[in-house]
Amino acid sequence: MVQRFPSPSILSVVSSPTRPDSQSKQSSSRQKSHPVQPQLPLKRKRNVAKFPLPPSEEPYLRSVPPRKKVVPPRTLKTEIPKFQSHRAKRSRRDELARLRSIAEQQPKTSTRPQKRPEKAESFLSQPPLPKKSPLTSRKRSVSSSVVLYATRMLILGMGVAVISGTLLSMLKPGSSSSLLSQAADVESNQEWKSPSIVPLAVQQTREITALKTELDTVIAEYPSLTPGIFLIDVDTGAYIDINGNVAIAAASTIKVPVLVAFFQAVDQGRIKLDDMLTMEESHVAEGSGDMQFRRPGTKYTALQTATKMIVISDNTATNMLIEALGGAEVLNQLFQSWGLKNTIINDSLPDLSGTNTTSPKDLINLISQVNQGGLVSLKSRDRLFRIMERTKNDSLLPRGIGRGTIIAHKTGNLKSVLADVGMIDLLNGKRYLLAVLVKRPDEEQTAINLIRDVSKKTYQYLESSEQ
Repeated sequence: MVQRFPSPSILSVVSSPTRPDSQSKQSSSRQKSHPVQPQLPLKRKRNVAKFPLPPSEEPYLRSVPPRKKVVPPRTLKTEIPKFQSHRAKRSRRDELARLRSIAEQQPKTSTRPQKRPEKAESFLSQPPLPKKSPLTSRKRSVSSSVVLYATRMLILGMGVAVISGTLLSMLKPGSSSSLLSQAADVESNQEWKSPSIVPLAVQQTREITALKTELDTVIAEYPSLTPGIFLIDVDTGAYIDINGNVAIAAASTIKVPVLVAFFQAVDQGRIKLDDMLTMEESHVAEGSGDMQFRRPGTKYTALQTATKMIVISDNTATNMLIEALGGAEVLNQLFQSWGLKNTIINDSLPDLSGTNTTSPKDLINLISQVNQGGLVSLKSRDRLFRIMERTKNDSLLPRGIGRGTIIAHKTGNLKSVLADVGMIDLLNGKRYLLAVLVKRPDEEQTAINLIRDVSKKTYQYLESSEQ
């Protein structure tokens, strides 16, 4: 085992440089200043020597001063030092009391500006409100509940009285007729407001005599033809009527009232634009149109069918729509309700014999009603005229108008009749409606020139007219 210190001779020389007598004196003085405390049994400590130290090392250990106990700094609030006497505490308390009395004697000044001093003073000057006792609050709650209950009973009584009065009035013998008349008035008002039922007559103001003279001159050039003409200026109501009420074979112009009936059914919800219609063999018709070359069973949407009926004048599409709308009898009754006196469907298309009839005034009356917002909704009206603007055959009325003029029209062509009816918008803002139906012997081609000349004379007159 390695020794902790060097040899005893060296330790004794280092630890005791003085005489043994002085050592004894020093030890006695230490014992007086530091009395020896009774030793308690020590617990086991770490790094304690297992063997006792040699006697020569004991004086060295006694000479080492004991460690001072380190006290942590106080974390609490600062206190008055212990050395301060009771007199100092009393003087400090007196000084604080003196400063407090001086502060109370000085007037209080607040740095914040006072807002509305009048209201504050009035509020301070008011006497304090009396405290509510639980008895008074209970009385008030009872009274409020009574008032609420009485109000509810009053309302209930009024309702019972109204109901009983209504029942008594219905039980009276003379009241039923008045109620029925009121209901009829309401229904009539609703019908009047509905755009799908109202018939709007053509508002005729005066006849355009100068233009009529010119048209008579043109008609005289075609003695073999019998034209029916009706013209009206939408803005002024001025008109021309030449055989306007004469019933003439309608040819394909009968498709115009069928188109109006279709959009009226759309507005009423009886048919939808995307409903699928099936072309049956009974619908197939010769003449104009390309649907006749498709196989029976082919399906088209309702809007496609109506568009083909006007744009390419498809006869098969017309027969499909007539059946989808309820048949010829239903449509004839509808035409009569619109005020069309001479418009009748007697046969399915192509109607080569010309049994389906109409008149120039009927066609203009129909287009005028749609133009004024009658019979169909505004949305359907716009769609209807856009379809008529796409008519492929532009060999009749469109040949008599200038560039930039917009025309929505429908033609008709049979061996015995040639026709065109439309709404024309001029560049100067005028709008007029014109229908020309010409009876001809055995498909006379001069009827084409007659319709073009009538259209040209009308356009030139209204385009240059200031009225």
